[in-house]
Amino acid sequence: MQEIIERYRIRAKKSLWQNFLMDEKILDEIIQIFPLDNQNILEIGPGFGALTLKILHQNPKSVTLVELDDFMVEILQDRIQRKELNIEKTDFSLIHQDILKTQIELNDYYVVANIPYYITSPILQKFLYSQTNTPKWMIILMQKEVWERICDTKSSILSLIVQKKCTTSEKIFVPSHAFSPPPKVDSVVLEFLPHGLYNEVEDADFLVFIKQAFSNPRKKMLNNLSNAGYQKVDILALLIQLWFGENTRAEELSIQDFVFLLKKLKNT
Repeated sequence: MQEIIERYRIRAKKSLWQNFLMDEKILDEIIQIFPLDNQNILEIGPGFGALTLKILHQNPKSVTLVELDDFMVEILQDRIQRKELNIEKTDFSLIHQDILKTQIELNDYYVVANIPYYITSPILQKFLYSQTNTPKWMIILMQKEVWERICDTKSSILSLIVQKKCTTSEKIFVPSHAFSPPPKVDSVVLEFLPHGLYNEVEDADFLVFIKQAFSNPRKKMLNNLSNAGYQKVDILALLIQLWFGENTRAEELSIQDFVFLLKKLKNT
């Protein structure tokens, strides 16, 4: 990989929060998390194709790359012409676009991504809620502090967005020195597996509701929801049913609690 970086004089762009994963062992571990053979793979932010090369060696049915960086797209195209990225045995496409503005036209597909901190939440919300054809599975490399927010025992908007749709598990710890340039924090590879639960409340209603509940995290949930138009007496009665009280904050409630509250409040 160092030869590729030197050949193309690659420099990470701070404006795109680029950090290239350079550890071959970790790249190999990523593609072993789920079977790629005869699968449709969507890779977000492939960069110069370090992981793409390994994906192609696994005989996928199709590979779709979505890359925003003009220079990285040029490098990928050149590496394809050089046959370094052999796409002859797969249905291949390279989309030069912002993933948040791209409508994915795949079915039964897996997502593989190394995404920067600032777009982690928008990407998760896109693939878990905005896409009508949601992925079968996602493997996402993200900064450790984002993973901690998703998996924390205290709820947050981000953790609830994920928990309504998926179970998650940490697969690989990735130290900062595995990247070039090394970021200030370590990362993890996280698996997202859809579970099909909590469909008794509509996604759009749920997203609005949790944002209302966390509108002022330091305030009582009772006040946040009453400011959103719900009746205090109804909210408090339901919190008591859940063994909470008037001083409860949104971070104390689980995904099951939020689904229960929303379902009941919608029917009052």
